[in-house]
Amino acid sequence: MSEVRDSAHAGSLPTGRESTVSGSLDDLSLGSARLGAAPERVARINVDAFRHNVRLLNQLAAPAETMLAVKADAYGHGMVPLAFAALEAGATSLAVLDIPAALVLRAAGITAPIFAWMHAPDADFGAAAAADIDLGLSAVWQLEAIAAAAQANAPRVHLKIDTGLHRNGASVEQWPGLVQAAMAADAAGVVRLHAAWSHLADASPADDEEAYAHFRQAVDVAEGLGARFEALHLAASSAGIRMPGARLSFVRFGIAAYGISPFDDETALELGLRPVMTLAAPVASLKRVGAGHGVSYGFDYRTTRPTTLALVPLGYADGVPRAANGRGQVWLKGRRYPIAGRIAMDQFVIDVGDDVVAVGDEVIVFGEGRTAVEQEPGTGVPTAEDWAGFAHTIGDEIVARVGPRVPRVYLTDDADAGEDAAEASATDGSAADPDRWVIADPEAMHDFGFGFASRLGAGDVLVLTGELGAGKTTFTRGLGEGLGVRGSVTSPTFVLARTHPNLTTGVPLVHVDAYRLGNAAELDDLDIDFGGSIVVVEWGSGLIDRIVGDYLELVIERPMGRAGSTDGGGADADETGEAPVEPRVVTLHRRRRADG
Repeated sequence: MSEVRDSAHAGSLPTGRESTVSGSLDDLSLGSARLGAAPERVARINVDAFRHNVRLLNQLAAPAETMLAVKADAYGHGMVPLAFAALEAGATSLAVLDIPAALVLRAAGITAPIFAWMHAPDADFGAAAAADIDLGLSAVWQLEAIAAAAQANAPRVHLKIDTGLHRNGASVEQWPGLVQAAMAADAAGVVRLHAAWSHLADASPADDEEAYAHFRQAVDVAEGLGARFEALHLAASSAGIRMPGARLSFVRFGIAAYGISPFDDETALELGLRPVMTLAAPVASLKRVGAGHGVSYGFDYRTTRPTTLALVPLGYADGVPRAANGRGQVWLKGRRYPIAGRIAMDQFVIDVGDDVVAVGDEVIVFGEGRTAVEQEPGTGVPTAEDWAGFAHTIGDEIVARVGPRVPRVYLTDDADAGEDAAEASATDGSAADPDRWVIADPEAMHDFGFGFASRLGAGDVLVLTGELGAGKTTFTRGLGEGLGVRGSVTSPTFVLARTHPNLTTGVPLVHVDAYRLGNAAELDDLDIDFGGSIVVVEWGSGLIDRIVGDYLELVIERPMGRAGSTDGGGADADETGEAPVEPRVVTLHRRRRADG
């Protein structure tokens, strides 16, 4: 497997150096680097497995399109990198719970349609409209709030009818009023009426068919009132797989894309899906004890013979469910072991008997599990579905509850492909298909930097290339805020390098201005801790590649126009009377070694 320890939350997955991040995105906490001294807990996210699942589901649903749900930080997998991967694999739109999460995706450079449907009374509908977010609406007050926000861009709205789940969605009695209010708002240019939708209870095939009939009746009522919907959507993973008639315009696939079955009677393996997350940690200590010793709180487990106990630094604070006490199993050195005693907040113990185990040996809590050639359930690496059984819950909860102190590490199947990419980079110095964004103004550049922060971790080096006034420092200021470092980021021109500590993660941001440096040796003389810091170097192209083996480079291209053009950046005109204008284009290159 080729491994990329970089969350890539600001764009598609990189193929360069390794970095590690952790954190949740739905609450705008964009992630931070893990301290090297912390136990090496890890959630490995196999992006190729995810792409495989999305492609499979996309083919199954066709001709309906796929809306991929990345709510709850992509079910714990990392919202932004999985969003990009979903679109690469054929999804045409994305679904998140709320507006803040949608805005994170926009800040990261996602331009595909994004659907958000859970709104508090103080939801920022103005920001959603400005960012062209599709909004799921259940009540007239939400239309009134959109009207009060009065944005030039009218957002697309999807009207929800409650077909029996009794969560949000208009009741049968409320539905005609909601439809009429939406039609009036559409006529007034406040919204664009786009879709009708609902959600199924997955209670039974009969219940879902009844709900589907209610949905069709509601659409008929709306059309009788004069509404014309461009799209209809009802099915999520379960109905998208087993209820072809409910696929309609598109299917909102969720948990199935992450390699977990939505069914009790059919596993992901049987559906052709691959689990995407592997949760693991090393053995932290070993202890030899005699018979009759209690293990962990309450002494629910007592040894029955002389044995070795292995301590694993994962607990219920990391998402390992305490409800699995007495039933949970993990994988170590080619076999399963039961967890001995209660799962604690930060750790659990396994009884390995007389087997040879060393500190540092990897313990897998759950992962991809059995392959097609393994015959029996209960063999191979436990899956999230197995753990759902241990804890009497569903696989969705097992992966979504993995905590923020567990770094997500993104990897792919094919190590050979990674080597080929490295060879290609050795030839031209960059990836064949760089990421590219159009940045509208300085505020957008700041926000882009903020979103880009979750892409970086300790040991990452980012070179900023662009003319004066391109926005390099503006970007870095947003980056610093996204990382949560101390101190305002300003141009380091007269100090060459400025270090901004991070009291939360311990990984500082080092901001370097190499404009006045004559060669790589002068940069090297600054004695920067490249391994333990996030290093941003303005004007570093041609210098940094003599010092580090691989790095990222953002090239900011800002066109020139006649002085007096709107640029918002305060840049002065040059001797030709031209000054930088908007928008600017930002291109990300992944450099693997010195060009040439």
